[in-house]
Formats: sequence, C-alpha cells, structure tokens
Amino acid sequence: MTDSKLHDVAYHIPWRTSGVRTGAHKSRLTGAGGLFRDLAPFMANPDPRRIAMRSSLADPFERLLVKRFEQTAAVTLQVLIDVSASMGCRGRADKLEIACEIADTLSVCAHRSGDSYGLIAFDDHVREEYLLPKTRSRSAHADVISSLRSFKPANKGAGGIVETASLVGGGKKLVAVISDFLWSGHDLVSAFEALAQHDVLPIEIDDSGWLDGLPEWGILNLQDSETNARRLVVMRPALKRAWQARDRDRRRMVAACASGSGRPLFTVRDTVAWDRFSAYLMYGSTP
Repeated sequence: MTDSKLHDVAYHIPWRTSGVRTGAHKSRLTGAGGLFRDLAPFMANPDPRRIAMRSSLADPFERLLVKRFEQTAAVTLQVLIDVSASMGCRGRADKLEIACEIADTLSVCAHRSGDSYGLIAFDDHVREEYLLPKTRSRSAHADVISSLRSFKPANKGAGGIVETASLVGGGKKLVAVISDFLWSGHDLVSAFEALAQHDVLPIEIDDSGWLDGLPEWGILNLQDSETNARRLVVMRPALKRAWQARDRDRRRMVAACASGSGRPLFTVRDTVAWDRFSAYLMYGSTP
C-alpha cells in the first residue's frame, strides 16, 4: 500500500514526554521556542534573552524573571500485532489485512510527526522475522508491513504478548495493540499489566460473521480458529444466544482490562470507520 492510499489521521498524547529529540508533542523540558509556559527566577534559568521586564518590575519580591517556553519533543509509537491463528480467519473481515492497514497508516502518522516507530508481531511467541526495532525510516516501516501482509497465521494462542511487552522497553511510549483479543483471561490480564507504564491504544478487530452470521437453525460443521479442530453442531436459537452472551462477557473483560491503560477499547467491526478512528486517536473517544 502506498502512502497516497493511506488515510489521513493523526494522534495526540495527553501526557508530557521526557524525550529530548525535537518533535510535535509537549514535553517536560523547556526550550527557546514554542508556546509560553511560565515565568521563572533568572537564577533558575539564566537566559538574559528571555528576561520579562514588565513582569520583573511588577514582581512583589523584586525578582528578575525570565520567560520559559514549552519544548516540543518526539515520542516512540510501538505497534504490536497479534498474528495467532484466529487472526487468519476470513469471514466478513480480513483481520490481518485490517491490522496491517492500521499499522501502515500509523507509521505514516509517526513519520509526519517526526516520531520513532517500531513493530512487533506475535502469536504464542514473538515472531522474530517481523520484529522492527524503533526507527524513523518510513521505508523500513513499509517493508516489514508489506512482508507481514503475506503471512499465514497458524500458531494457536497469543501467549507471546507478555514477551512482546517486555521488548517494548522502558520509558513511556504510545503502544497500539491490534488483535481480535480472543485470548485467555490470564493472557489479557498479564498483557495489560506488562504494558501499564505506557499509553496503550487497544484496537480490537471483530468479524461480525463469526457469531451474528450464524443461522438460527441448522447442522453446522464448525472449525476452531485456533486448533483447526472440526465439530458438528446442531444450531438452535438458545445455543446461539448463549454463545453471544459468552462473547459479550468476554468483551466486557477486554474492555475492563483496557480501561486500566487510560484509553478505552476501540473496535473495528468488519471495516475501519476512519473518522471514528481519527477521533479516537486524537481525543480518546469516538463520536
């Protein structure tokens, strides 16, 4: 996918970064340019070019004051993509293709903002062949994502998420986790606990054909998306409602775990609603 075909979205971080590389986000450091931040005593910030004469003359403590300005800095955007077997299932949605489309769009956002971008794919372990250390090279981003598009998920389980989280490293980062979140409760809790120090964007990819597309009545030959095991099922309304209720319980658990990261769960249902996704990235909510 070329940049011209990507959707124009942007992200915002509601916290101040400690990064020292110049970028587009608010930081904890002060600098020579940017928006006015506050006034400080000259001895605390001895820069004669920034002396605020009017404020100094009006200061009741007769201090010499200088203006301080906000330093803008870059952050690291880390994208974690689930490539377990369930992500390879195709119904009304091609989950892995959607994940790659989102990852590619985010890489363009990072490139425009001057941010570093890293990508890690995982199933029951980290997929070393799709591990991209943080870099500002847009071509490196595009190459690994292009390669990932042709990957055929086969391994069951997403237990590699904990190892993946450890590779994200220290220092607060913006971390996008893209998955269908058909994980065990243990993996869910462990993943969000391991990523607790970061600003996490949990992005769920949901295929509406998975449950809602099932008929009310009939004999179905179903295949488990993780184990590939097949089973004949006599479908009836009561059974379908029970499965849907279990899925709602699972979703509530995912949402509860995600809420601890400070950002709500964003769900992509079959296709990406880019206007809603853009609002989520900027404001942490959707219209």
